[in-house]
Amino acid sequence: MNTDVPNVERIHHPFSPSSLQNREACPKFTNRQSTNAAAIMGSIQHDSVERGEDDIRLTDAHAMAVATCVDFAEERARQYPGGRSIKEVYLPIDDDVIVVEVLRIEQFDIHTDDGQVSPGFRGVRTFQVFEGTTAGYLDFAIVSADEREAEIIDWKFGRNAVTEAKNNLQGIAYMLGLKRLFPKLERCWVRFVQPHIDEKSEHQFDLKNTDELYLHLRTVVGRAVEAAKTPHDFSAARPNVGTCLFCAHVGRCPAVSQMMIKLGQKFKPLQIPANVNPTTISDPTDVDMGLRLADVAKTWAEAFRRQATEKTIENTDFVPDGYVLVSMQKRKLLDPQKFAEMAKKFLPTEMHVEVDKLFDIPLGPVEDLISTAAPRGSKEKTVDEFGARLLDAGVVELGNPFAFLRQSKKSDKGKIAAK
Repeated sequence: MNTDVPNVERIHHPFSPSSLQNREACPKFTNRQSTNAAAIMGSIQHDSVERGEDDIRLTDAHAMAVATCVDFAEERARQYPGGRSIKEVYLPIDDDVIVVEVLRIEQFDIHTDDGQVSPGFRGVRTFQVFEGTTAGYLDFAIVSADEREAEIIDWKFGRNAVTEAKNNLQGIAYMLGLKRLFPKLERCWVRFVQPHIDEKSEHQFDLKNTDELYLHLRTVVGRAVEAAKTPHDFSAARPNVGTCLFCAHVGRCPAVSQMMIKLGQKFKPLQIPANVNPTTISDPTDVDMGLRLADVAKTWAEAFRRQATEKTIENTDFVPDGYVLVSMQKRKLLDPQKFAEMAKKFLPTEMHVEVDKLFDIPLGPVEDLISTAAPRGSKEKTVDEFGARLLDAGVVELGNPFAFLRQSKKSDKGKIAAK
């Protein structure tokens, strides 16, 4: 079987397939650019599956998820003798183009009459042209030898279940892009594999007539394009939990603000309504609703604080009464050993031991190093052994136990997860 893995620079379409589900829910949706440990690990896993190779940065659990995906892809590919597998190919759904205006900050020199030179900054507006109403990179696809059947497989390493394949606009966009590349396609399976929550969603599409599917995507993107033409007009915004959590506008969207204002009016001090009272929760639905709403409120609050701070930096007239704008810089310790040596020079000899007591070595990064160095198949076991020895030696002590809720997966037994 042939395998195509093109080595090209990634093009990120402004209305990418991965954003379409959220854009359908709210035309004003814009991806929030953020990086966290889970996202980084997911990228490493995607890369590992694509290459079909292990990565020492992966824990055993993450490596097992990668192996599951690789095995599944190979098993599916074997069902198409003489077929062709495709990885990470950029697939526009049509020949249209999307033109996006981009503001770039450019630095230049300002020359004064007395010969002084100082830096200046100006905004430069340019236009970028993207092929396709929407386009993106599929993870893995298989096309039969006669090019009449295909499968698309998308790996999801997060812990939130995705929209089912039958209605998943990301999968549909990849499928239409593949149909454009292979016009003879008549049937196509779309599969979403989520190894960390033991979930798999799949649906077979009839591709003899894709007009309705194509119109659906065109409508979603068209509404989003129109909404983007007026950045400060949020009349098209449709706030909802799943979309707002990942939207860059959450801190300044009036629709979300209204939702939070209603929430604030509802939860008056000592007057929490009975239907969401933490002490009188009536069923699991109340718990689920409350947790999701709490996530939205937290994200909105953080984004609002960030937007408010930026506004006051630009114009101090926006600083409200009772507040002051504080500017500060955090220091980063580059050489702990040298830091301790210099500190001891400012202290009497009998206090040197107190400096040593202040050293706080984070457990997580050290355990990550041990996991990375451990052989495949024994990473978690090695980290557990390290932790046990620390306890036995009296180097660490266990804190008070605590509990939290997370979404369940099929391997969980009952209502309490294994430690």
